[in-house]
Order: sequence, then structure tokens, then C-alpha cells
Amino acid sequence: MNFIQTLLKTNAQRFTAKEYQALMTIAASGGYDYRKAYETQDHRIPYLPSFAQRVEPKLAAIGLSIDSRPANDGSRRKIYSIVTLKENAPDQ
Repeated sequence: MNFIQTLLKTNAQRFTAKEYQALMTIAASGGYDYRKAYETQDHRIPYLPSFAQRVEPKLAAIGLSIDSRPANDGSRRKIYSIVTLKENAPDQ
């Protein structure tokens, strides 16, 4: 279990059961991946950009954020991951 999963587990009461399971699925990947890859891994993950917008205030309260970056493959697709906010990041 990585740091992000541990943080989500200790703050599980902030999220609905569906949101929590979806966030744990995203956190389990440990890195960036495409939206469709996450959505096919778990049927509880809705359209990821709208899901991220809905849970972002709850994640910010515990020092996390869903980061999206343009994919470096020449397409217009984005890759997503749950990351810690800079001031809360553990020393690694």
C-alpha cells in the first residue's frame, strides 16, 4: 500500500463508498494512465474528468489532487494520476 492509498484509507469517511473505491483503483496504479484504462479497470469510475471535478475539494482537504497531463504520444488525450500537493508530499 503506497502513501496515497494509506491517506485515502485513513480519510475514507470523507467519500461515498463509490468514490472511495474509484479513488483506490486510481491510486493502486501508482502512476499516470489514460482515462479509458481507469474506466475499464473499474465500472464504478464514471467519466474521469467530471469525477475529478466532483471529488477535487474532498481530495484537497487531505492534501491530494487528481493531476491530468497531456499524453506524450502526439494525441490530444490526457493521462491521469492522484498526486500529493507539494506542501504535504512525504520525503522520498
